[in-house]
This record gives sequence, structure tokens and C-alpha cells, in this order.
Amino acid sequence: MRVLFLVLLLFGGFAEANSHVLVSIVPQKFLVERIGGDYVTISVIVPPGANSHTYEPTPKQVVTAQKGKIWFRLGESFETRMIPSLEKNTRIIDQRVGIELIQTGCGCCNAKDAHDPHIWLSPKLLKKQAAQIAQVLSEHDPEHMKIFAHNLGQLEQELDLLDQECATLLARSPQRHILVSHPAFGYFCRDYNLEQISIEMEGREPTPRHLTDLIQKAKGCEIKMVFLQKQHNPRGGKRIAKELKAATCFVDPYEENVIENLRTLANLFASS
Repeated sequence: MRVLFLVLLLFGGFAEANSHVLVSIVPQKFLVERIGGDYVTISVIVPPGANSHTYEPTPKQVVTAQKGKIWFRLGESFETRMIPSLEKNTRIIDQRVGIELIQTGCGCCNAKDAHDPHIWLSPKLLKKQAAQIAQVLSEHDPEHMKIFAHNLGQLEQELDLLDQECATLLARSPQRHILVSHPAFGYFCRDYNLEQISIEMEGREPTPRHLTDLIQKAKGCEIKMVFLQKQHNPRGGKRIAKELKAATCFVDPYEENVIENLRTLANLFASS
């Protein structure tokens, strides 16, 4: 019988495997799992449903995380504070390497590193992250290098197909703007020639003047849907939706199956 893959949340401990891997968020787990299979054990730092931009691991979690051999990080604020505790025994891999980052004032990341961290919300960028994961796992566990390469090839094919689906679907859509409660979709919009309009302003609720400007712009763009996220306060988005007489739709950028989530997002954006 195939050995079941044990995924640990919040550092409950580690199963026997060749590579003990830490990831910051659940979508990264999906990538590592697809490439590493039964040869990795994964721990996710930020639990499902939590806001990764404001999350703070407990001291106990940080201590237990030191058992990890590899950590794939994204640039979230909490990561910087964890690095000194992990860098001695853990290989820390920045998933942003080789990616053209989008500058942001949304308050998602460190003041010294003001870039949009949502790099998993792009099929093209997921391919780069997957290739990096396969390389690092192969270096750590060369005995299974061919398996990692095979799994990477299959995943890349799926991501190419997803990219083509998204491009075709969104090219047909007359709506080139999406109105969102939190600016998580910058890389997705860059890939498919969309414009993201954020209700949140530099990580804070919109001011009255900002709300007025948003409403005027949204009317001009004929916005019929406001996209909200459960990790962020929906109050501003619901208020604008009421003013616009628009529908609201909750989306979750942190869904584990990132391929299916991006496919869902493309359909929602195309039909909005």
C-alpha cells in the first residue's frame, strides 16, 4: 500500500522522510507535495484561514520549526523575525529569486522590502517556484532526483495548460478591471492584461475621499462585482458594492490546490 503522506500544520512534529520542509503558506505546500511526494514531510507555518501578512508564530512554533531542514519563504513580515532562529540549521530559500516583483504600498510586507508577496497567484510564476523547489529538493536528496524531475515535468505541463486556459478565457472578457478588497492579484493581472482596483489603501481601510474616488472609477469601469477575502475586513467592499448596486463574491488566495483556485479565479474575473 502506498505510504500515506503526512502533512503537519503548526509544527505538530515530523514523520520520517528524507526532507523535512517548512513552507510559509498552504499554496506552497501544494507545490512541494506535488514535486516531493512521499519523500518530503511538510509543515505549514501560517494555518488555513489566517492572514499571512499579520500572522505571528508563537515561540513554541519557532522552536519546533528548527527541526526543518529547508524553508521556502515568500517575503512576509513574520519571516524576517523568524530567520535568526532558523538560519543556523535550516536552509532558507527565497521563492522570489528570479521573479520580477511588483512594488506595492499595500502594507503586505516589510517597509524595507515593499514588494507584492502574492507570487503564487500566477501560473507563469508558479512554474519558476516549482523549478526552484525541484532543484533544492534534488540537492538535498540526490537519490530521488529523477523522481523530482519527473514530478516537476508533469506539474509544468499542468501549469502551461492552466496558463493557456486563463489567457484564452480572459482575452474574451470585455471587462478589464477587477475591484478587490485586498490587492492580492497583481501578478495575475499582469499576466492577463487586467487592472486591479484595490479598496484597501496601504494596508488600511479606505478614507472617505478614497471611497468616493473608488466609486467614481468603478462606475466608469462598469464594475458589477466586488471581490472580498475572508482574511481581510469586508466592510469597505460591502459598502462600495451597495453604492454600485454590485454583487459581492468571496475569494480565497490561500486555497491549497492553487491550480484549481487559479482556474476558478479566472472564470470569476472573466464573468464579472
